[in-house]
Amino acid sequence: MNCPRCHGTMVTDYFLDMEDSGDVWMSGWRCLSCGEVVDPLILQHREAQQAHQELIGAISQNPANKTQASVAVLSKKS
Repeated sequence: MNCPRCHGTMVTDYFLDMEDSGDVWMSGWRCLSCGEVVDPLILQHREAQQAHQELIGAISQNPANKTQASVAVLSKKS
């Protein structure tokens, strides 16, 4: 796996629950170059966010979804 931040080498890392038991809490990946840490939940959230942004972009680029705002001109009669 390559690092999403710097494209460096990611290695499996194990994270400890230092607050409670000190046992292995979960596994994830750590970049050897920049220290970026990702785990399956982080990746899932990033993919969902990217899909959401792509959907918003597709909707905003579709001319059928654009509506023209009507402009009313009010004049003050003297």
